[in-house]
Amino acid sequence: MAVADGTLAKPHIWDPLLELLWERGARHEREYVEHLKAKGLSVTVIEGVGVDSEAVVKTRQAMVAGDEIIIQGAFRSDNWIGRTDILRRIDTPSDLGPWSYEVIDTKLATETKGATVLQLCLYADLLAAVQGLHPAHSYVVTPWSDFEPQLYRMDDYRAYYRRVQRSLETVIGSPDGAEVYPEPNEHCDVCRWQRRCDAQRREDDHLSLVAGITKVQINELKQHGVETVAGLAALPVPLGWKPDRGAAQSYERIREQARIQIAGREAGEVLHELLPVVKGFGLTILPEPSAGDVFFDLEGDPFVGEGGLEYLFGYAYRGIDGTQAYSGKWSYSREQEKKAFEGFVDFVMARLQHHPTLHIYHYAPYEPAALKRLMGRHATREEEIDFLLRSKRFVDLYSVVRNGLRASVESYSIKKLEPLYGFTRDINLPDANAALTKVQAGLELGDLELIGDADRAIVEGYNRDDCVSTWQLRDWLEARRAEFVDSGTELLRPELPEGMAGEALSERQKKINALAASLTEGVPDDPSERTAEQHARWLLANLLDWHRREEKAVWWEYYRLSDLAADELIEERAGLSGLTFMGVTGGTAKAPVHRFGFPPQETELRGGEDLYNVGGVKLGSTVSVSFDERWIDVKKRMDSVDVHPSALFGHKAVNPGILADSIVRFGEYVADTASKGRVHIRPHGIS
Repeated sequence: MAVADGTLAKPHIWDPLLELLWERGARHEREYVEHLKAKGLSVTVIEGVGVDSEAVVKTRQAMVAGDEIIIQGAFRSDNWIGRTDILRRIDTPSDLGPWSYEVIDTKLATETKGATVLQLCLYADLLAAVQGLHPAHSYVVTPWSDFEPQLYRMDDYRAYYRRVQRSLETVIGSPDGAEVYPEPNEHCDVCRWQRRCDAQRREDDHLSLVAGITKVQINELKQHGVETVAGLAALPVPLGWKPDRGAAQSYERIREQARIQIAGREAGEVLHELLPVVKGFGLTILPEPSAGDVFFDLEGDPFVGEGGLEYLFGYAYRGIDGTQAYSGKWSYSREQEKKAFEGFVDFVMARLQHHPTLHIYHYAPYEPAALKRLMGRHATREEEIDFLLRSKRFVDLYSVVRNGLRASVESYSIKKLEPLYGFTRDINLPDANAALTKVQAGLELGDLELIGDADRAIVEGYNRDDCVSTWQLRDWLEARRAEFVDSGTELLRPELPEGMAGEALSERQKKINALAASLTEGVPDDPSERTAEQHARWLLANLLDWHRREEKAVWWEYYRLSDLAADELIEERAGLSGLTFMGVTGGTAKAPVHRFGFPPQETELRGGEDLYNVGGVKLGSTVSVSFDERWIDVKKRMDSVDVHPSALFGHKAVNPGILADSIVRFGEYVADTASKGRVHIRPHGIS
């Protein structure tokens, strides 16, 4: 607004990431336009940048003429302007004649965000001002959707859109000027005003500087007169008031975080303090170190191809001679990604033969999640990944840190913590960020020549730094654990689950593998080279094990939820936190129904779920939930009658045995009849 009034100049910035985003978006739009042309549609392009009178007139002329597709249409109505990606003519009468137009927007995000829908609502209003008809639908075309537009019914969103529109018009039209504040949001990373806003927040000691604080908590604290980090650090605990949103313990946690950040500021260094020991969390989940331990970090780009690409597998470990070793495996294609994935898994499984108690250390949950995706994407190493997950070989040091200590940092990223354990990087971060952007640009734009040897060396060095930093953090945490033990505090190591598949499962898997091999005998790997009968057999072979693969994912989610602390479960839709026992509402002496109150929070618990306490111990099941009065009725088990949890989560697994067996029987029938030449393809399936 100040720029529009002429009282402030825009800062001039150059950000290669923004340039890459712009080019990627422009390319996506061009590809969709070419798709429309290939379908035989005529295309009219409104040239120019911005919304000037000439572009507005040309857009109206194209609409009046009934052009089929109009690219970059320009509109102006009252105080609002806009340029639409694509206008598509439809056979619905309007003031233009026996036709009208709908808006299609091309977006890079694979999931449409609320801001995009609001943008579509504005375009629909601007379009209605010209054609005298409000379009019933607008559309979004996302990458890797075969250019199939996602439909959005405009009437579903218009009431909310009008509210937001009026709010913005009121702020802009205020004679005294709007009182706004640069609250941090997801756009900050790509905004030209980022540095100015960050400086303003630091000058004001804004609450957003507290590590882990949420927008809900900031608003709640402001209602009670707490508006700065220093003010939060001085807040008396326990709280003298009951929060409208969230549990009191979560506010006490961020109060303590603010306190240590203020102390760190005054000391001029990164401080830390260990949290009380809680079994199953923090330092108690550190396994016994092994000479075979692996320290793992992935570099990935979600915008390469469909579903992204993990382009660098990096892992540090102790070599045969006992010295530190590092391996970095690059992948520039799906085939290379599969090879790198298989190579890493095979390396770990072979290493387990010599070091059966090894673990894979990483920081934050990205790496295990990526391995699950790769296992599904490439349909390989399923048994190995399942074993590694169920035997809890992955150790997330972020979880250890967040639940084991408190540090005077504004973010618990590993780079912010490195001063604690004295780690110095070989690659400085500005150089690393520039090289990472260049590598990602080359991968996303399909221009591998853009990636030079120097860029690869910097990115690989950056990845090596991450792996070694994870290693040194593990060693530092072990030293902190030893301090607890030396002081007389008992810290047991987590037990190592067996994790291997049972004999019955192994026998079944052998049977399925043999059957799948029989069904796919002679079937080409390339789908384009298969006959309809061969492709049907390939599909059936891959269906044989579908239920077991899905069941694994269900239990992986259980293990993930089991690793979350009470204050983390409040952010999970599968959980409830901040529970208070209200009394008995039914049941029997051995299986009573207990009612627990909970503070406002989002949850998907509705009734019938199996319920588990923090840490994953079975608690009972959901009888009913009231969101108006905020209570949940839990039918207890005999062994949980006296347990009143502060948090819980729901999880339900359906035994797929009967369905899975029926598919195997069908596969056996098809394999048998195919061997006798009696399998045929009909329009509706196999016979």
